[in-house]
Amino acid sequence: MNRPSLSNPWRRLRPALLAALAALAPPMAQAQQDVVRVWTRSWADGRKTYDTIAAAFTAKTGIRVEYFNATTDFEQRVSRAAAGGELPDLIINDSGSTGQFVQMGLLAPLDRATVPGGADLHERAWEGAKGFDGKTYGVPTSAQANVLFIRKDWRTRLKLPVPTTWAELEKLAVAFKTQDPDGNGKADTYGFALPGSAQRGYTAWFMSSFIWQGGGEFMRAVAPGQFKATADEAGTIAGVNFVRRLQCELKVTQPGAMTAATTEANKAFISGQAGIYLSGPYHISLFDREPGRDRIEVVPAPAGPGGRAVLAGGEVAYFPKAGKNKAGAMKFVEFLISPEGQTLGMKSTSGGLSVVRLPVNKKIDAAQVHADPRWQIVAQEYAQHGRTQPAVPNWTRMQQLVAEGLNATLSRCGSDVATEMKRLNTRINQELATQKALAKP
Repeated sequence: MNRPSLSNPWRRLRPALLAALAALAPPMAQAQQDVVRVWTRSWADGRKTYDTIAAAFTAKTGIRVEYFNATTDFEQRVSRAAAGGELPDLIINDSGSTGQFVQMGLLAPLDRATVPGGADLHERAWEGAKGFDGKTYGVPTSAQANVLFIRKDWRTRLKLPVPTTWAELEKLAVAFKTQDPDGNGKADTYGFALPGSAQRGYTAWFMSSFIWQGGGEFMRAVAPGQFKATADEAGTIAGVNFVRRLQCELKVTQPGAMTAATTEANKAFISGQAGIYLSGPYHISLFDREPGRDRIEVVPAPAGPGGRAVLAGGEVAYFPKAGKNKAGAMKFVEFLISPEGQTLGMKSTSGGLSVVRLPVNKKIDAAQVHADPRWQIVAQEYAQHGRTQPAVPNWTRMQQLVAEGLNATLSRCGSDVATEMKRLNTRINQELATQKALAKP
């Protein structure tokens, strides 16, 4: 006997039921537009500030932000994501990564006229988003320039002036090592916190300011988009000789300086092991906590024989070609570069560190927002003495090569600096030739 079929009613009802479910659930494409995935190269304290920005952005637009943050291995994570087809909608990283990202094929040129609020940004900040070909590949979100941090309590106890020249800086560093500036009766202090590790190019990053102060540079532009190495010139050698004297002859740098990344150099300054540190203004709020605001001072870097100069840079928001929510990413950037977004990024709320150091928006005054005159010093250094790294096709790779050469020169105390720098000069020219060949269409 045949049993009645139960499937026939289901088959009749199924289309109507599926249609009703589809009406209740948002389409996948719409769901993707409600979330923007943002990767930032930032520490946990910086992430707290980014979370504050995200909350305000979501409240204003309804678009959620999914963050991922990392530090020392950030570029490697980006490379793996690119290989696996898992790139986010937006990457916020140092402006020095522009060339590398372009060379990896992650980015397409950006028309500045399509960026809402882009006309309000400083022209100098836009320069950090340009590749070697002069095209723009992202939107600047923050600017900065290095400054000198000094243990003010140590300096005043020893009755020494704020250093304005290399000679005065050397004298202060020696005094911090030899004259018991913390008054504990022990020979346990050093003059200079040196992040000398070649990891992620730190040696080159740190040495840039001293090389420029010496009157030198790593390379010089000889034509648009073309460079020649200048590491063997007198000004560059002078800068390297000055720091190596601190490291090798005077021995005023902290123990383990040549393997220290910025994390270790930070600890040397925070703990009271070293009393002078050339670094970025993002450390102001960190050092205000420890050793304490009343114990530190922020001053301009001293002049060398080539004058005054400090490393300047910033962060850029990059839009990967593979990003799925380009409209959401642009809306987030529009908010981040607006006066509201820039102010939130500077205020270091929720116990976080500022992720906007100097504003890129011309409508914002850094010293007023920070309510701290020290930020005016940072702004003046950026405007008057800030220098940026050359826009070679891949500065990330070049910086690593230069860092390895400088690390070796500073570590081998018995070697001849001029000979070492001549060897590095050859390697820089070889890398420039390689990058030029790779950059050809």
